Amino acid sequence: MSKILAKHDFNVLLSEDGPNGLKMAQEQTPDLIILDILLPGISGIELCKKLKNSPMTHDIPVIFYTSTDTPKHLIDYASCGARDYFQKTMPQEELIAAVKDILK
Repeated sequence: MSKILAKHDFNVLLSEDGPNGLKMAQEQTPDLIILDILLPGISGIELCKKLKNSPMTHDIPVIFYTSTDTPKHLIDYASCGARDYFQKTMPQEELIAAVKDILK
């Protein structure tokens, strides 16, 4: 996904795990954060909650891009403050359109 976004002229920062992602978000203040639900160190759901509870990162839109689609995860993503939830199987064009729409 990062290659797809970079190919469409988005500046992409990558994190190896949830704790590092939180630190990066606080230091870099990105325009958008894209999370997977399954992350090393902390779940994407917990990371999203931390981002939304921090004054420094509260206003950054968060979307999930994941292969996990259980009903529990759908409820969790909505309750943690994420803006949207996308399956990794979605066509690339739809992902790019969704990211552009969120960044407007």
